[in-house]
Formats: sequence, structure tokens, C-alpha cells
Amino acid sequence: MSKSVKIIGSVVVVSALWLGGTAYVSSNTETYLERYVNKTNKLYEANGIKISVEKFEKGFFSSNAKMKLDFTDAKMKELLASTLKLPLMMEYKIENGPLLFKNGLGIGLSRMSNHINLNDYFVEDSELKKSLKNEIVFDSMTTVKFNKNSNFEASTSEIVLDVDGEELKIAPISIVGEMNIETFQGEMEMESNSMFIAHEDEFFKAQDITMSAKINEFFDNGFYLGDFKFKAGDISTKGIDLPFSLAEAQVSLEVDISKNSDETVNMDFKVEGDSGASKLPKEYAFLKNAKLNYSLKGMKLDGLLAFQDFTKKIQAKQADIVSRLISPSTGEMDMKVYAELEAMQDETKYGMLALLPGILKKDSSAFDFAINLEDKEAKKSDLSLTLGFIGDKALPTNGKALEELFKTELLNLVSLDMNVKLEKEYIANLPMELQQALAGQLQIGAMMGIVKENNASYSFSAEVKPNKLMLNGEDRSAMLEMLDQSMAIGF
Repeated sequence: MSKSVKIIGSVVVVSALWLGGTAYVSSNTETYLERYVNKTNKLYEANGIKISVEKFEKGFFSSNAKMKLDFTDAKMKELLASTLKLPLMMEYKIENGPLLFKNGLGIGLSRMSNHINLNDYFVEDSELKKSLKNEIVFDSMTTVKFNKNSNFEASTSEIVLDVDGEELKIAPISIVGEMNIETFQGEMEMESNSMFIAHEDEFFKAQDITMSAKINEFFDNGFYLGDFKFKAGDISTKGIDLPFSLAEAQVSLEVDISKNSDETVNMDFKVEGDSGASKLPKEYAFLKNAKLNYSLKGMKLDGLLAFQDFTKKIQAKQADIVSRLISPSTGEMDMKVYAELEAMQDETKYGMLALLPGILKKDSSAFDFAINLEDKEAKKSDLSLTLGFIGDKALPTNGKALEELFKTELLNLVSLDMNVKLEKEYIANLPMELQQALAGQLQIGAMMGIVKENNASYSFSAEVKPNKLMLNGEDRSAMLEMLDQSMAIGF
């Protein structure tokens, strides 16, 4: 067999495989897209957002899809209708795999691209449209691989607004990420170099703004395991009518939702702020850095999923009531609808209480709280608290019955571990008025044996368990009855 015949034969085989693969991909792209849209709607339905595929034109090498984004919340829709042309219609060009040529050579199921001018989506005579100083262009491209993982990247142009002489500038935003289109597992990062708001000689600015998110497991009702992070640096203000001015400040927020080996879930929240060179109000002028951490740990997954379902129903009901709150005929508040809103408050309270037995797990569920403060001289103040669930008896699933049980039996259902430490040099850097007020409380606490004092600091520790109270390592269980009574009154 000649070389030319072999070459031609190889080309024919490769071409057949390519064309066969392309035919398969083109016939299944719409199905993949519908699945993705359905799962996305479950994620955003609590926010009153719905996406749908309005039109799909299937081709051999490429396809076109028209998507619709609308709002199911009537009140939100009415509010946005004065600014946005609803529903929002978006067109996507889809290149069918397995070989991808446009926007660079690649291999995959498909590549979806979108280029839109956001200005076209704003109502012509709206305040937002009038305030735009430039065209806002949004570009996105998503490549779906054979393992159903998708790589995506998106970007915007600079955003510039001028509202009554107040100028807003947001540097171009870029987004990159990867996600499985069937499981929704994946991660995303978004960043913008700066945001700037100015009016005459006043301004607010922030730089190096970043957000990232990761989904490790996604559930059908929209609950997910994963993390979220936000950070902004060099936050500064000038002339704004606030009781403080910021300079080189920083702020960060982290949320982490994770699953333990016993199928319980932890939710961890962390907030940190650094004042940089800011000028804070007199009573906080000493403060340099603050960290706040709190966690909900060891919660039953099934109970959390039920809680997610409950909150979605409550949100939908609340949106319906609020949409009817103002009478369209009189323009005044409808008192019957207002009564529905008031009744809903008790429904929400007792409904959430009724779900607690399904969430709490003995010797596992706990609430952790910690705050750490550091002044400009690097002197510190710390507080930490852990409230754990240790109840032996079965909790009632009736909200009102559970409330009554908490009033009388709370100290038999929970444990408490609390620690506070104040460095004396930290106290010395506080404003004089605060020093004086704190000194009196610390002296009384020391006299009662509640506060411990040494050369460098004041401290307080408490450990509470059923029938036992330890203060600073000493048994003070005799105080439990008084504590129990005061909690029952204040519950």
C-alpha cells in the first residue's frame, strides 16, 4: 500500500471520527444546557431569579441559544422595571466539539461565548442610563470538557457613572473559574483593581478587591458545602460626613461550610479589619486590628437541609405579603395584610424552633465565638466562648413547647466555656472615660473572685455544666440556682 493511500486513509478515519463526534456533541448540547439551567434555578430561586432557554438553534458545527433571565418576585420586578428592560434576553454562540477552533485551538464538548453591551439592557430614560459615562461591555467564554467540567472566564470594561456630580469608577472586573455542569462542584475568582467614588473634594476608594468561592458539594434545594472569601485593601475616605476617616484600611470576610466524617456540618465565619492609618472616633482611636470569628459546629446535615427548605418557603411567603402590603386602590397600608405580616413573625420564630431538634446533635453541636482586639501599641484583648449542646432528653418538635423547655431546663441542655483576657497595658491605652468605667467593674469583679489579676493582665474564665459552675478554676456551683432563675426571666 502506497504512502499516499495510507495518508488518505488516515485522513478519512480522523475526519470520520471528528464528524461523528461533532454530530454526537451537537445532538446533546441542548440537553446539557437544560440540565445546567434547571440546577442554576434551584440555586437562585430563593432570590427570586429564574433563567430559561427561550430558543435553541441546533447546528452541526455550531449552535445558537437565546436565554432569558427574569425575576419571579413581583415587588423586586416592579422595582427593577424602572431601570432594566425586563426580562433580560441574552444570546450565546456555541461551538460544537470535539475539536474547537474559534478563540484558540482546543478539545472539548463545546465552547460557549457571549458578548453584550450592558447599556442596551437599561431603560432609555432611567437615571442609571442617563448617568452612564461609557459603554459597559461584558465578554464571557465557557469551555465544557468531556468530563463535564467547564472552564470559564469573563470580563467587563471599566464602569463609569456620574450621578448628580457624584462620580463612580470601577476598574475592569475579571472572573475565572472551573465548575462541573452536573454536580456544580467548582471554584471561582473575581477581582477588580479599584473602586472610586468622588463628589467635589470628597471621596471613597478601595483597591485590590477580590472575591473567591468554592463549592465542594451542591444539594438540590440550593444548600451547598464550600467557602467564600472577600478582601479589599487600601480603603480610604476624605471629607465624607462620617464620624471617622479611613486611610489604608483593610477588611476581609471568610465563610467556610464543611462536612465532618459523621455527616455533621460546620459553618465558620471570620471577619477581620485593620484600621491602617485611619482616624477613628475618640472612643476607638486606640484600635488597630479587630478579628471576629464565630462558628456553628456539629449540626445534622438533614436538619440543615430541612431548615433551608423552610427558609425558602418563608422568603416566598414574605415576598407575597410585602407585594400586597400597600393597597393599589388607596396607596395606603392594608391593615389586614399587615396583620398577616405580624402573624408570620410568630410562624417564623416557632417554625425555626421546631426544626432545632433535627439540627442539634448531643456532644457535637456547638456555637463558638471569639473576638480579638489589638491596639496601635500591639497590646491585646481577647474573648472566647463555646456553647455546646449536651442534652440527654429528646427535644419536643413543637416550637412553643421547645421554648418553654429552654426557659426551665436550658442549663441542663447546654455547656458553656468562656475565657476573657485584658492586658493591663491594653487598658492603659483606652480613652480615660472607658478606663475609669472598666476599672470600677474590674475591682468589683476581683473582690467577688470573678476576675483574676496578675502583674500583666486581668482574666476571667467560666465553665458551666449541669449542676456545676467553675469560675477561674474554683467551684461556685452554689450560684447556679440564681443564674437559672435570672435566665428563665430573661428568656
